[in-house]
Amino acid sequence: MEVSGIRKRILRLPVEIVFEDPELARMCNTAAARQSAFGEDASNSLLRRLLQIEAADRLADLRHLAAAHLRPGTGTDRLTRLISLGSHGDLIVRPRDDPPAVLDDGSLDEHLVRALVVTAVQFS
Repeated sequence: MEVSGIRKRILRLPVEIVFEDPELARMCNTAAARQSAFGEDASNSLLRRLLQIEAADRLADLRHLAAAHLRPGTGTDRLTRLISLGSHGDLIVRPRDDPPAVLDDGSLDEHLVRALVVTAVQFS
């Protein structure tokens, strides 16, 4: 029997978010530090996106959020992903698992990614 409804929501494991360094974690997780570092508008966008990531079951679920605009990072790194913060910039993430789940062509299998490392917040 398939689990559905509220039981499914209770039993699912959301995407886990970790940060590459303690300072980045402090700036992203503390309201005062976030607003001081990024300004009020960008701070609100960052918090909203982090909560949306945390609510997802896997990285691929962010593809259903048009505002997240999940896309591959620049350059030759096939594992890094950019998650939009609207007009403010991007959240740069990579899978936490080592080795990460990859497809036959070597690209990241976003359906199997359940833990992310936030490596930077890039502002435009």
